[in-house]
Amino acid sequence: MSLEKLFAGGSELEVGKRIGKGGEGEVFAVTNQPGFAFKAYLPGIVASREAKIRAMVDANLHASIASVAFPTKVVVNKAGAFVGFLMRLVPDHKEIHELQTPSSRLRHFPSADYRFLVRTAINVARSFGQVHASGCVIGDINQRSILVSENATVALIDTDSFQVTQRGQQFLCVVGVPDYTPPELQGQSLKSIVRTANHDAFGLAVAIFQLLCMDRHPFAGRYKGAGDISVEQAIKEFRFAYSSRDTKMDPPPASVALRDLSLKIGENFERAFSPNGVVNRPTADQWIDALNELETSLRPCPNNKAHHYSRFAAECPWCRMEQAFGIPMFVVRDASSIHMPKGLMNDAVGFSFNIGAIRAILTSNPIPAQVTIAIPKARATYAPSAEAQKARSLSSSAFAWGNAGKVGLALSFLALFALPVLGVIGGIVSFIILTQLGKTGSFDATQRYNVAAEKVRSRIQFLQSNAPVSQAYATKNEIEKKLAEYERLVTDFKDVEKDYSSVRHKEQLDAYLSAHMLRGARSTKLTSGDLASLASFGFTTAYDAKMRDVQDAYGIGPVKASRIMAWVKSVEQRFQFQAQYSDADRHAIQVKKGNIVSRQQGCADGLNKLVDDFRKHVAAVQSYSGGSDAQLQQYVEEFGQAEADLLLFKLPVPGIKPIPPHVTKTSSYQATPTWTPSSRTNPRPTANQPSSTAASGTPSCPLCGSRMRYRTAKRGARAGRPFWGCSRFPTCRGTRNI
Repeated sequence: MSLEKLFAGGSELEVGKRIGKGGEGEVFAVTNQPGFAFKAYLPGIVASREAKIRAMVDANLHASIASVAFPTKVVVNKAGAFVGFLMRLVPDHKEIHELQTPSSRLRHFPSADYRFLVRTAINVARSFGQVHASGCVIGDINQRSILVSENATVALIDTDSFQVTQRGQQFLCVVGVPDYTPPELQGQSLKSIVRTANHDAFGLAVAIFQLLCMDRHPFAGRYKGAGDISVEQAIKEFRFAYSSRDTKMDPPPASVALRDLSLKIGENFERAFSPNGVVNRPTADQWIDALNELETSLRPCPNNKAHHYSRFAAECPWCRMEQAFGIPMFVVRDASSIHMPKGLMNDAVGFSFNIGAIRAILTSNPIPAQVTIAIPKARATYAPSAEAQKARSLSSSAFAWGNAGKVGLALSFLALFALPVLGVIGGIVSFIILTQLGKTGSFDATQRYNVAAEKVRSRIQFLQSNAPVSQAYATKNEIEKKLAEYERLVTDFKDVEKDYSSVRHKEQLDAYLSAHMLRGARSTKLTSGDLASLASFGFTTAYDAKMRDVQDAYGIGPVKASRIMAWVKSVEQRFQFQAQYSDADRHAIQVKKGNIVSRQQGCADGLNKLVDDFRKHVAAVQSYSGGSDAQLQQYVEEFGQAEADLLLFKLPVPGIKPIPPHVTKTSSYQATPTWTPSSRTNPRPTANQPSSTAASGTPSCPLCGSRMRYRTAKRGARAGRPFWGCSRFPTCRGTRNI
């Protein structure tokens, strides 16, 4: 800053070091007024800003909202000419993109979990609502003008671009970032457009979406039509990539889905990004209501205590994204801060609990491999039914008269043949008599008996196959899986320091590349739409660009990709390896241990619930009795009556066919490797030990055993089709079909 004297409210300012620079001017600290900063406009635009700044100061806007850095005083030079304004300094805050991007969040907001993101979103909506209540419109919404503190409080800066009305005069917002500009204003000159709160509501919805969805832009995805489409064009055409509407857009792979949030949040996004929202987008208050509901629905993930997600979701979306990209969404930075109600920290194994007791529970509660249910006794001794007795009476009369001719005919045969055939003829006569007994008209005692017997038999087979033994074995199987997972995590915990030492160069290089954001790479000549698309596909740092093909992001072709890779190479060339262990190295080891401990505690919590379920299933097995089944008892009573009716006719009683016991499938669990945040390299599979798909669902490379990444073929016969590619590409070129 020049040495000319500057004044604000009649007091001279002592201007300190420059703390910011933008397209309109520079921001300086004020040493004799702590807590305040001075913005000096560039000479070419200072005259066009004077009337607006004086109007904002006269309106005393700064006194109405403490979290918004409105101008507090006009700053003039010695001659009284306007040069800029004084505003409240916003210390200990960082730009919101440092929070919403996973890579930078781990560096700038290491303790932030998903609850922190939702609370921040609530505070962003609250700040927007306060600005609108003051009569202003933000207009130029962007990631650099929204600041966040370590307590999730939000501050808005660059307020001199706000649209303000003072004493009947309207001062417009003449600038805007396309990514946050609503469809109805896309491509238009903003210099003469009067903005509304509903226009701001679009940008607010985009900012909230990026916070909740790991920096994904709602309009960045894969266009299903012909040719390419930019983020700006997708906004203009209402092509919300995550919509239930047919917008001809697919979201990026492994993204957060609306079903992972809540119904109310999903409805708000649908309305904000649809044609209907042009006149009625969700207001700040409506967002606060929906976000409060989401916040109260958050629960810890059973597999990773660093993860929190909505109870409305079927599964943890952060586990799903970590499996796809191999980058942690959230980590526990300090293992000592983890809540451990039923365990303790052990320097050797991490989170420790009594797994021996769990194994003892499994062995001391044997589960039968066969289930046999006895046929219960009938509750009464049955006499022949009235229907059977009537049929018996009719049968006897019919036999006495109607069958007399048949008997006479049989005796006539006896006169014609020799006595040796008498036995045969007698058998024929007996058969004729017996087949007629018990069968008169519609009544058939034998058939009724057989039907009743089969009903009893079928019901017992059903009860045996549905006994709680199956549930007990299934739960035991899950317990064995969780125990195996915990033991693998113990091994990972033990090997953290050894693994870190063996890959320190790579760890340092990866951290160095992760600290360089694509957003700040001017040599790449990327537009804001390009950056939004890259972020939506998980590319925010030099590390991301090195590990995966940036052409996976929609709209990034070979030219832009080559610029990005040239920039990555230039960043990598500036890297210097630090051989001596530093505080950062020790902290990195602690972070890795903390992340493993959080997953160990997830195993412990899951095991506690599974053991409780196992005990309930075992108790149910021990008390299970088919005789208490009302349906079976009813069938037994029907069978008893049918048996009494059969005996009335003096017919044979065959009984119920033997019922084989139901053999329950026992546990066949075999431990399979799962991905852990350990930096250990998977060994190359041998002929006797082929590479297998991890329990997480992400396959391992068939060539080197490393984790694989979700990719899309860019050329060849499979162009446009997804496949799994080795994460060590181009060092390893292993692939698997999807």
